[in-house]
Amino acid sequence: MVSAISSSVQAVQYSSSTSSDSAAQEADLEKQIQALQDQAKAAQDQVDAARLQQQIAALEAKLAALKAADAKKADQDQSTNSAAASRQAEFDNEPTTRSHLFSM
Repeated sequence: MVSAISSSVQAVQYSSSTSSDSAAQEADLEKQIQALQDQAKAAQDQVDAARLQQQIAALEAKLAALKAADAKKADQDQSTNSAAASRQAEFDNEPTTRSHLFSM
């Protein structure tokens, strides 16, 4: 009888230590899971940040190209206007055939 009680006590102690070991293991695993989830989120944030930086760089390149094209067009327009003004000035200073006729 004593051995049966002793066995029963050992079983309860084993069960008790097993459940506390399980609880500790569960808590440890939950901590590990949380840590890995945090790492995964940080890694995803880094991936998202890198992707956004690439998009920003692409948009900045487009913007620079548009500004360069606008500046080139403005230079061409100014050059065209300048050339037209020069031609007009030459025309305005040139005597016409009719004025030659009158001066003769």
